[in-house]
Amino acid sequence: MFTAFFTTFLAVLFAELGDKSQFITLTLSSRYTPLKVFWGVMMSLSILTAMGIGLGHLISDYLRPDIIAVVSGTFFIVMGLYTYYKKEQKDELKSSDRSAFTEAFITVFFAEMGDKTQFAVLAFSAIYQAPLPVFFGAMSAQAVNQGIAAFLGGKYLSKIPEKNLTYISTGVFLFFGLLILWQGLALF
Repeated sequence: MFTAFFTTFLAVLFAELGDKSQFITLTLSSRYTPLKVFWGVMMSLSILTAMGIGLGHLISDYLRPDIIAVVSGTFFIVMGLYTYYKKEQKDELKSSDRSAFTEAFITVFFAEMGDKTQFAVLAFSAIYQAPLPVFFGAMSAQAVNQGIAAFLGGKYLSKIPEKNLTYISTGVFLFFGLLILWQGLALF
């Protein structure tokens, strides 16, 4: 149980550094009350995380653990390479008359649907077959990342070069991909 929580926490924590949800939180918090933005983002991410975990649990009922590990490890490696090579556009968000909570919830929900972190949580759920530790690990990491963006972002986060955040995120995905792939191959 602790391994599922800790592994998920670390993977999500570093994978989300400089991700679009953090950028959205940072941008909205510069215009709205950071606490309202934070709670809107966290509600959205909790629903998306639960969806990923549910699908991961379903997959684990139909596939052997070695197959899940090899597919998941390969996924993490591919996502690491994608993170490194992608050119993500960060368009300015336009203000509206919606509440901060609602705007944060809707914007993050649609921006993060099918995101690499949702698939990572799906993979961890299938691998560990421990949905609650995976959920709490992912949401704890999201709380740290989104809290930094909401409450400290305007002052500090925007000064970290995006290139450095990309390197960290890429390294984390590659590390976990190789680790999971190695464990999966050991099961054959």
